[in-house]
Amino acid sequence: MKKALGFSMVELMVAITLALIVTTGVISVFVGSRTAYQSTAGVGAVADGGRFALNFLQQAVRNAGYMACGTTKQTTSILNPGATPLPFTFTQALGGFEANATGGAGAYTVAAPPVAPDASLGDWVGGLDAALTALAVKNTDVLVVRETLRNSQASYVTAIVDGDNKFSVNAQGNLAANQIAVISDCAKSAVMQITSPPSGAPGNVVIMHNSAGMPGNNTSAFPVSFGIGSQVTPVDTIVYYIGQGADGDGALFAYDLNAGNAFTATELVPDIESMQVLYGVDTNGTQTVAEYLTADQVVDFNTVISVKIAVLAASQPGSMSIPAVAPTYNLLGNTVTAPRDSRARQVFEITIGVRNAAS
Repeated sequence: MKKALGFSMVELMVAITLALIVTTGVISVFVGSRTAYQSTAGVGAVADGGRFALNFLQQAVRNAGYMACGTTKQTTSILNPGATPLPFTFTQALGGFEANATGGAGAYTVAAPPVAPDASLGDWVGGLDAALTALAVKNTDVLVVRETLRNSQASYVTAIVDGDNKFSVNAQGNLAANQIAVISDCAKSAVMQITSPPSGAPGNVVIMHNSAGMPGNNTSAFPVSFGIGSQVTPVDTIVYYIGQGADGDGALFAYDLNAGNAFTATELVPDIESMQVLYGVDTNGTQTVAEYLTADQVVDFNTVISVKIAVLAASQPGSMSIPAVAPTYNLLGNTVTAPRDSRARQVFEITIGVRNAAS
């Protein structure tokens, strides 16, 4: 009789043990590779987020105060003040709002996602402008920039009479009804609202600036004289703040007036959890920073010649192990405590010169 062929119990146990060892090794390699990938991806996401945020803010600050070919220090306004000061204060290149207890030696905690916009205007020193109600996250500073509308092309005055409520330009360009615009001869400027659609043939396009519209103009005549060749461009107010992003996390937003009378919010960079801002002022006219102040301490934003900004950028969850204690970060002297989670974080800081600061 033939003996039955097959594995013995010992051989089977050895085979199973070897298979388990190999499988464990493969799984370990896979887990290690995945962990390394998540960590690398998280570090890359943090670096990209911080870099993009500072790029947006740097471009905005450098353009602040540019009014056609003039600056805000040379600018007067015939605009009505509007419901709140924020949208139409075009005689100031910059503005800002300082979060309570974050003046350089403060301490606060970043809220765990989902973050919630703060509806209490009193959580900013002196009160946040009502136009920004329930937009910004608590404990974060707000930066305001006023400049010529981006990507707009100047039109040039072809006919103008002192005291009249209209003038003519060579081309309509980016000018439209109800826009906020500036006229400048490079020595002086005036901000107005265009109150009806530009009309007329190219070379003689009529711009009206009577007292109609919203906010409207408080007079139908410019307070100073302008001549042929003066430039006309739309002007804009943009507010940068940390708000609730589409994924529920903190994000950098731009709240853009777009040369009109209604703001539009746009999420610029996701996973930006906090922002702190300091303003370098030239108090003695030497074109050097005498001191860095918080927004509430600045008397005249036209004396600001540089701005320090620090942001805290985060990755998506899963980029690192959960730490034993909540990590802390330094944002312009403020101690910021982040949640205990698996996100990678990093502080990004920059000092930006205001190119259009008047001497």
